[in-house]
Amino acid sequence: GLGDVYKRQIQMYSLKNNKLLLLALCLPATFIVAVFIIYPIANGVYMSFTDASPLRPNSKFVGLENYKYLFKDDVYWQVLGNTLFIIGVATILAMLISVGLALLLNNAIRFSGLYRSLIFQTWVVPWIVIAILWGWIFNTDYGLVNGTLTQYGLIENQIDWLFNGRNAQWAIILCFAWRSIPFLMVIMLAALQGISSEVLDAAEVDGAKYWQKTFKVTLPLIQNISLAAALMQGVRMFQEMTLPFVLTEGGPMNSTMVLSMYSYNLAFDSWDFALAATVGSLWLVMLVLFGAFYLKTVVREM
Repeated sequence: GLGDVYKRQIQMYSLKNNKLLLLALCLPATFIVAVFIIYPIANGVYMSFTDASPLRPNSKFVGLENYKYLFKDDVYWQVLGNTLFIIGVATILAMLISVGLALLLNNAIRFSGLYRSLIFQTWVVPWIVIAILWGWIFNTDYGLVNGTLTQYGLIENQIDWLFNGRNAQWAIILCFAWRSIPFLMVIMLAALQGISSEVLDAAEVDGAKYWQKTFKVTLPLIQNISLAAALMQGVRMFQEMTLPFVLTEGGPMNSTMVLSMYSYNLAFDSWDFALAATVGSLWLVMLVLFGAFYLKTVVREM
């Protein structure tokens, strides 16, 4: 009847107003994302196809020349290898320690809440403070590491932790892992607490010992969450340059140079914005691949 027609018109009007309201609410966030994320990314990708530099008044389109140059550049491949090695090993090391700590704190131990808070404190410390702190720890002459090893007779000569290529890489790896442990531990602990007690009780009824229950029941149940957390933290470390920049400045002989620092040096030391943008574009492709793998892992978990 006529009343039903009025009701439908009112519903359509209300729906239209709701859509306009939703659009109005989304516009500020959309504007911010477009101006501060989408435009810089698009401009950086475009710049990688030019010879842009602050030393030239005008830039011109050069096609794939910057990419060809990078693919032939030994330094780029060294830096890419450094980045993958440092981040890969640091992520694996941090995951192993985080899972161990999460398993320990998941048990009914005294002061577990206090231990969690203390461990998580390192996550809120700024990267620059961490870099200075570990620089003192790894100092060749008066650092804590060399002092401790010398005191217990484990070494006779001081080790150059930050001035030897392979040692410097492992020093950076330890710093990255130390910084990542609190974040990963919290995720692992939440995953462990999400496991149904009925599953664990069933394993005990079947006669499973603690270690059998851990490796055959608990860890497989949090496998996907562990992978997703590791990928997320790896992507975060991909973007970090403060730690190697302060500790080693990418040396010695570019052995601790990572992609973020390499791009920075090209842009602000060599003033080659185009080549820096090219590194950033290739870096973006890698992060997109990481992100796709991460999303696939999360969807599989859901």
